[in-house]
Amino acid sequence: MVMLSCESESRHGGLGLSRGESMETGDGGEKREEMAMSERSSGLVGHPSLLEWSPPRVHRFSPAELESLTAICDTIVPSLPPPFRDGEKAELMRGVTVEDVTRFYKLKASDEDVIDAIAAALGCLARPVNLKTLLSVMQLLSTGWGTFLLGSVGRVNTFTFKYPFFRKFSSLPPAERERVLQGWASSPLPSIRQMFKALKSITAWAFYSKLNEHGENVAWKAIGYAGAAPEVRNRTEADFNQRRPLGDNHIDAKEAGVRLKSILANKGFSVVEEIDSFRAQSESLGYRKNEGDIHVECDVVIVGSGSGGGVMAAALAKQGFKVVVLEKGEYFAAQDVSSLEGPGMVNMLEKMGCLATDDGGVSLIAGKTVGGGTAINWCVSFKTPENVRNEWVNDHGLDMFSSERYDLALQAVWDRLSVQPDVDKHNLQNTVLQEGCKKLGLHYGTLQRNSPSDHYCGWCSYGCPTGKKQSTAQTWLVDAVDTGNAVVLSNCNAEHVFHDSSPYSKKDRKAQGVAATIGNGPNRIFIKANATVVSCGALMTPVLLLRSGFTNPNIGKYLRLHPASTTWGYFPEGTGPEGKAYEGGIMTVYSPVALRKPTEYGGLLETGVFHPAVFAAFHPWRSGADGKERLLRHGRTSHITIVTRDKGFGTVKIDKERDAVFNYSISAYDEESLLAGMVQSLRVFIAAGAVEVGTHQLDGERFNVEGESITDA
Repeated sequence: MVMLSCESESRHGGLGLSRGESMETGDGGEKREEMAMSERSSGLVGHPSLLEWSPPRVHRFSPAELESLTAICDTIVPSLPPPFRDGEKAELMRGVTVEDVTRFYKLKASDEDVIDAIAAALGCLARPVNLKTLLSVMQLLSTGWGTFLLGSVGRVNTFTFKYPFFRKFSSLPPAERERVLQGWASSPLPSIRQMFKALKSITAWAFYSKLNEHGENVAWKAIGYAGAAPEVRNRTEADFNQRRPLGDNHIDAKEAGVRLKSILANKGFSVVEEIDSFRAQSESLGYRKNEGDIHVECDVVIVGSGSGGGVMAAALAKQGFKVVVLEKGEYFAAQDVSSLEGPGMVNMLEKMGCLATDDGGVSLIAGKTVGGGTAINWCVSFKTPENVRNEWVNDHGLDMFSSERYDLALQAVWDRLSVQPDVDKHNLQNTVLQEGCKKLGLHYGTLQRNSPSDHYCGWCSYGCPTGKKQSTAQTWLVDAVDTGNAVVLSNCNAEHVFHDSSPYSKKDRKAQGVAATIGNGPNRIFIKANATVVSCGALMTPVLLLRSGFTNPNIGKYLRLHPASTTWGYFPEGTGPEGKAYEGGIMTVYSPVALRKPTEYGGLLETGVFHPAVFAAFHPWRSGADGKERLLRHGRTSHITIVTRDKGFGTVKIDKERDAVFNYSISAYDEESLLAGMVQSLRVFIAAGAVEVGTHQLDGERFNVEGESITDA
């Protein structure tokens, strides 16, 4: 990952210090240094990594392959004439001018210097075997006969009776290129559809998240998008320099560099020359000794700083144990958060937010920052439902879940997260869901959230800029470090769990500690601990255990994802509730109408937030013009997400290259649940007054429902 080039003293928490605190120098003296704020030409104040668009740009595409990729990207986001004629009345967002839209329509993807980033993203996100196939496709498209072959796969004939009879993809007229991509999108071959989906999604994400020298995206004015959250736009230098909640007990291991040893030693941790019991496994893993390697001994090492790791850190540190928490991502306090979509996804989400199952059928979101998923989620907090607890007790013999002890544990979490049921104001999307359900006579309710009733933030997907959302970085990790017994090390990517071997059984292995890469390497931190906690979430915990050689056959089994599908309804300004879809509390209303009796499996209707890049990546693409028109409607397109409690399950594995592989196919039962929820959600939109509705299915069909009545729905 390409990060901003900054002096370590100017980056927050680089040596475990908050701005304005004293810093040890190499000779034991102290100096006082005001940590510089980061302010770009946009005028926004925040962490440098979150203010600039800096995805990787190094890739393996040859010039010919890159030419093919560029032609594809310019077909997905093409240069077009404006969607209206002179003197014709245009349906634009409030404050948007005809000139804004004309400039937006004129731009194509390659005008914004995103092609290298798209190529690099495809290389980072695809498994090696899939990348090899993709490069072969790009090479074929650089030839006439290859384009003819791949056009035929999309049921398009690119042959011409004029010389040259076969033309490479980049030489085809725009309309023919578009027909080829449309054919891929609806191809009967899953591999072709998957390839198109990846190309479309990453191209759209890159184009609509790219920031220019002014810290803005070229489409924002035309679509009436605000950019950063109001709290970020109004942030001052004084706000930015406030002490961060984790204070000097957060240490950016990458920035601390050689000082990390002395910092940990000064905090009471045992720093040793080498851990003898790790030597044999380190050699077998091919670890080379580096001058910057660090060896530490402590009571507990915890991998992951999210909902599991944070709670464990607090509980153990309060009991007097010396605890080290490792997090692969960076630490961003509220005043660091820029709420800018592109930088937020690159720096706070696993795989830049583009993680997916092996077949591309389910997109996966996982946090990669201090706080883990709790830093980037949407605040909703459910206690374990009674029917779920009863199932665990009756069907699986897990009596603990019917115990008073479990009740007390739930309440303790509830209290620390300040979960409460009230909301001062519903935003556009939640008002639509509530009003539509009300008109249809469907049950609905208010969601409980780990934020106060006045938390009206639509940008929490990229960190909460107010700090009102009670992530573990605001709660449990603060409790842990406040004891003086715990530290949080960011930029530490755990890659191996050390364990002893039993002469009797492979199953009797006992974890001894962890090896983690500092930043991008080559230096590592080796931590020997009496107890090792691996809490990287349902996706990454099995990956680390499998990479570490653990062989329990249950590792990675029974992956449940609560798969979701989304529908949308368009409300032109002057219809429906006021506001824009991305403003305000993200999830505040729900409806259980898709839950299926008596099992209570099935779906809930909720809302989600789609800022422009994610909106463009997830919405169907029927043509270049269709894609841009959808973006013009972005602010007034409301979404309902059907979230299912799934009966089916998948697996987490690693391949020969030790890369994670997530396999998941939606079961027939869960597919029926999703379909039932989608039908109900479309009825809700119509009842609420939408003029057009649709789904996120690949065919992208749109239904004009203006004037339809509830009974018609």
